[in-house]
Amino acid sequence: MSKPEIDVLDDGDAYPYSSHISVDGTELQLGDLLLVFDSPDDNGITFFERVYGYTWPGIITHVVDGPVPAEFRSFEDFAADLDSGKLAVASKCEQTSFFADDDTVRTITLYRYQYQGGWQPILIDERRDPLEDTPLTQSVALCDDGEQVIEELLLENPPEGEQEYEHIQEFLSSAGYQSELIPAVEEILEG
Repeated sequence: MSKPEIDVLDDGDAYPYSSHISVDGTELQLGDLLLVFDSPDDNGITFFERVYGYTWPGIITHVVDGPVPAEFRSFEDFAADLDSGKLAVASKCEQTSFFADDDTVRTITLYRYQYQGGWQPILIDERRDPLEDTPLTQSVALCDDGEQVIEELLLENPPEGEQEYEHIQEFLSSAGYQSELIPAVEEILEG
């Protein structure tokens, strides 16, 4: 297996010090999501890994809502798995963190998975203690479209107050969702 071509795409001196690289033409940034498939012919995602960092030999990832907290992928294996279809990259589009209450920080991240038939939004919703790094809960939602992202954030897991609603509304607006598609705060909280 030949060594893949790795390029630094930001101002890092070398890829272990970088936050944005390219591996054989596939862009990868810290925080991006790797989708791991059972097999190249299967559309079922086995698990998700968030890109955490780079070393000289490969990529460090953290498994989202999975049994193994961290993984390591050599650049050679990463490139081969991308070529075979066992692995795909979903780019991070938007992220926000805010206090949901006095004891809980909520982090919402929206990813965009580009594939031959179009694109798919992926939403990760995490809650953690403000003094901890490890999430108390993590959920991953594979959404069909933008409307489902809004439904997931505001209807399936409704905010508990107006301040939380405002954070979610700002997140959706920053991600490019039109304000007329976002239900009014009264609709959500009276619900």
